[in-house]
Amino acid sequence: MTQSCENLINYVSPFQREESFCSEKAKKLIVSPWIVQNICYELLANYMLVNDPRKQGYVFSQRYKRDVRATEIFLDLGLNYRDDVVQKRPAVFVSRGPAQFVFPTFNQQIGGDSAASAKNKLAIVRMPVLITFIATTIGFVEQLSEYACGAFLHYAEQIRSDFFFRNFKLDSVAQPNLYLESKDHFAVTATITTDFDMGFTITGDHLKLKTVGLAIFNDCLDAPLSIQ
Repeated sequence: MTQSCENLINYVSPFQREESFCSEKAKKLIVSPWIVQNICYELLANYMLVNDPRKQGYVFSQRYKRDVRATEIFLDLGLNYRDDVVQKRPAVFVSRGPAQFVFPTFNQQIGGDSAASAKNKLAIVRMPVLITFIATTIGFVEQLSEYACGAFLHYAEQIRSDFFFRNFKLDSVAQPNLYLESKDHFAVTATITTDFDMGFTITGDHLKLKTVGLAIFNDCLDAPLSIQ
């Protein structure tokens, strides 16, 4: 999702999404609601791959694996039905809520190049990411949610820095509820609040602006001003 190169610029702030000055002119990650949802999915998958719940003091021993047939904890994007893996439990689903757009500048514009008919625009997006945990007992689902939420609770600062979020935090973990599809399963939903920038450039295809000569005259001297 990102392109690496040598001599990257130092990280300054998520508010300054500048380009790097490496030879490949690699740009920072361009985000959207779909990409942010997938970032959370990959962060959770990588966390569960390398962190053993037993070593962290939890009583369950199930582990996540990339192979959906071999994994003991099923992980997937929300609403992504898979007929090869049906109702595997325990399970974790990563989905998103509505994305709200805020435009901090007039006409969304933050810069541009008149000679090239280009306008740089920016939208700030606030969007919740929802992590739903499903397990067979209330104690299991509580421990599973606590274990997996460590990926976002412990490393929020690093995630904000690495992916240039304006805001990224574990906002809430709801109380357990009976899972609607089965009276024998319980569900807990965690909410992550994200704020991120969506920048884009609009380039017109009309005739480009050429150099225009301009002279300012003084009524008294009837001649161009010297500084012109």
